[in-house]
Amino acid sequence: MILSSLCDYYKIMLRRGDVLPQGYSSLPMNYLISLTPEGEIDGILYQGTEENKKKVFPQMLLPLRSQKPGIEANIVEHRPLYLFGLVCERGVYRADDAKAQKSHAAFRESNLAFTEGLSSPVAQAYRNFILRWEPSAQCEHPYLMAIAKDYGTARFAFCLSGRPDRPLHEEEEVKAKWGKLFASRKEEGEEHLAQCPVLGEMLPVARLHNKIKGIRNGQPSGCSLVCFNNASENSYGKEQSYNSSVSEEVMEQYTEALNFLLADERHCTVLGDMTIVHFALAAEEDAYLDCVNTSLFARTDRATAEDVDKAVSNTMHKIASGRTPSFDVPDAGVDYCIFGLMPNTSRVAIKFSYRNTFGELRKNVERYQEEFAIGKRTQVPPVWAICKQLVSPKAKENAAPELEGDILQSIVSGSPFPRKILEAVVRRVRVDSDPENNHFVKLNDVRAGLIKVCLSRKIKEEEKITMALNPQNKNAAYLCGRLFAVLEKVQQDSASGELNKTIKDSYFASACATPAVVFARLVQLSQNHLAKLEKGMQIYYNKLLGEIIGDLEEFPKALSLEEQGKFILGYYQQNAALYTKKENQSEGK
Repeated sequence: MILSSLCDYYKIMLRRGDVLPQGYSSLPMNYLISLTPEGEIDGILYQGTEENKKKVFPQMLLPLRSQKPGIEANIVEHRPLYLFGLVCERGVYRADDAKAQKSHAAFRESNLAFTEGLSSPVAQAYRNFILRWEPSAQCEHPYLMAIAKDYGTARFAFCLSGRPDRPLHEEEEVKAKWGKLFASRKEEGEEHLAQCPVLGEMLPVARLHNKIKGIRNGQPSGCSLVCFNNASENSYGKEQSYNSSVSEEVMEQYTEALNFLLADERHCTVLGDMTIVHFALAAEEDAYLDCVNTSLFARTDRATAEDVDKAVSNTMHKIASGRTPSFDVPDAGVDYCIFGLMPNTSRVAIKFSYRNTFGELRKNVERYQEEFAIGKRTQVPPVWAICKQLVSPKAKENAAPELEGDILQSIVSGSPFPRKILEAVVRRVRVDSDPENNHFVKLNDVRAGLIKVCLSRKIKEEEKITMALNPQNKNAAYLCGRLFAVLEKVQQDSASGELNKTIKDSYFASACATPAVVFARLVQLSQNHLAKLEKGMQIYYNKLLGEIIGDLEEFPKALSLEEQGKFILGYYQQNAALYTKKENQSEGK
């Protein structure tokens, strides 16, 4: 799927002009040589302009330039040594240079063969120029003398006299013949033909694939997405990438597209050790990229946490109030692709892949945002902020890369979060401690929201977890969490000053896993704490404790992972409700 998607994107890039057509290269052109129909030079036109005190030359699309060392001429040549067979030293032209002679001879041979049979006026003028030009007789050519100082480094294109708007390389006849020649050159010597898995046609197979650059922690020289380096990977006598059957055409397209995406920060973001590439299969991508970047990939190196919250708050406030969120795009039916890539020595490992319509992606992200919202928080943190909550706050390393990929894939695909995500966040809540200056490390709204998402996708609709405290939820684990929050609040309110240690510090982990072991003692201790409260508070807490315990038939002996998540949410939501009541009371409400 990833190769097919990248090839589809390549075609869009081609229409937008982001990449060159196969078989072409783009070069800044210094001069345009004007030819008479007989092939005589009647002018050499300077193409440069000046912008901010710098010379700027127009880019021109020419048949693919040779990259081979040594002497090899190009079709529709642009280099002066090949075109004229002359060297220029201190304003003096010479035709006796051996390299210049060989270069010009190679130019004559290849370009005469190419222009044979072409009938357009400019192609005929170009052919006549090649036939008429004799380097030894042109050492004092007036037009060359006028550009002597630039001659050695200049590039030249051709046009017919009086038609600078119709250069040789843009002639349809020339482009058509070059296309056929380029295709035949690619097939020359190809012994390996196979059915391309992307195009479905019998095509020459790429033996080696171009390198992919820009992947975090990848080799500077690039990594290979498709490669076979070991003898054990070969089959039926095929070596290297002949095993893959991927054609040369597809190889060039997908590598060009992927390297383009990796070089563009709007299409690419880093999540831990994983590089995320995402793109819309539409010519106008801005609206799609803005939505996805804001909702999923807000980055700390570009914005503060407050900026991130502001960026997504509009969407989340609309979701919370039942209105349509701001995912304004031109066409929700456009396909959107998201791929997670990681380097594996010299190769690229695909950690996950996603392709679906943007409307489906939007629905999945909206569902995730709604499920994540808890308590007063409606803003959903970006994925990197969620991943930070899966490791100890004292740890220097990030969450395991596979967890990051799993979270992102579950968000965009709408699938249940893997069990290991719930295991990681529950473990952190049970194990971590709150330092004296921060009471939102052990259990904060990000961890609570993640637990809520994990559970929401695994329970029945009638058991749906609400944003705030739900007194109608009679689940034993949820009730135990609520009870623990009330017992802790009773302990805190009965103290004359701030406590150094509460029952949360000593009993939370065991109460979360094995309630029956600790709750009898905690309830008994609470009677001592209640006795220290004034009468009104005693009545309030006794009533609340009675309501919760009355819904419990017995304290569970052990809680499963999912039930531990419900315990944590019960604790979190009851605790938030208790403090909200206290704030309201202090405000006279």
